[in-house]
Amino acid sequence: MMRIIASGKCGNCFLLLFFILGFYGCAGTYSVVEFEVLEPATISFPDDVSQLLVLNRAPLSMDSFNEEDREGLGERELLIVDSLITNSIRRGLVDVFKNSPVKRFHKPVFLDERRKDTLYSKDLILTKREVNSLCERTNTDAIVSLERYFLDVGLYYDFYEEESSEILNQYYIFSNLIRWAIYLPGNPRPFDEYSTVDTLYFSRISDGMFVGTPSSAEMLRDLFYESGQRYGRYLVPVWVDTYRTLYKGKNDSLRLASKYTRDGNWDLAYALWEQMIDSGDSTLAAKALHNMAVYHELEDDLDSASQLIDRALQYDTLELVKSYREELDVRLMNREEVIDQVIN
Repeated sequence: MMRIIASGKCGNCFLLLFFILGFYGCAGTYSVVEFEVLEPATISFPDDVSQLLVLNRAPLSMDSFNEEDREGLGERELLIVDSLITNSIRRGLVDVFKNSPVKRFHKPVFLDERRKDTLYSKDLILTKREVNSLCERTNTDAIVSLERYFLDVGLYYDFYEEESSEILNQYYIFSNLIRWAIYLPGNPRPFDEYSTVDTLYFSRISDGMFVGTPSSAEMLRDLFYESGQRYGRYLVPVWVDTYRTLYKGKNDSLRLASKYTRDGNWDLAYALWEQMIDSGDSTLAAKALHNMAVYHELEDDLDSASQLIDRALQYDTLELVKSYREELDVRLMNREEVIDQVIN
């Protein structure tokens, strides 16, 4: 497998594409390009927000755990488990922030001010005065608040037969619910409220074979770290792996072009694809135009890619081409939002 690094322009040249040319599925028909694209955050902070305060105000309570999971959990154990959970959430959140192109959020301020109300009382959001005071005290512009978390752990079994006691599979299921809120100074209500729900499975016995599991601490870390990452991706733009399929096919020119791309000679491949458009074979022309569109997307020239894929559909409405049209539409729809979130 060959790694090729390329750069493209989007706005002020912030988009870098890293892609790998590999072969998946029907090796004789297709090749697959892997690269990274920048996806926008779900929310957009106001332009005047440049420094975040990440606030942990989740109640320290036994009620954060399923009743069966509280057995043997005293005050000391609660503190240990809580520290493990909240530190893992924070680490996941920080890792997303520091790898996002939004530099103003790379180093948020962290503060613990735990709520004292019980989990069964009415939610107590921060008041306007409290938000203003916290932001002034920490010199921040917005508060990302961990409001509360819940944890449930279960050990499950599958048996070989309904009446059998012989274990086929044994596995743990760790699941959580985390509630978040974002507060802005001067506002009486949260700017945004959001909950993440995540579940991880850890096999102990698989198909009758003991495979072992990580420690309980490691399983907790993994679960809550992933939850922190997921919420981070809700807050800031992130790079995500994306895949595009190139036609390789049985045509001699397509196969030769595929060899060129494999060797990193994309300009030679592109020249071959251009020749195929006038071959008189509409299906071959559609495949060539599709491949040319992928090339332009890798250069982050989305407008040219969009025009080429439209031309491909005029020659032949191949399923792969139609699917790619939809994928490009998503990127085009997100483009302005990504630029706005990164630059402002």
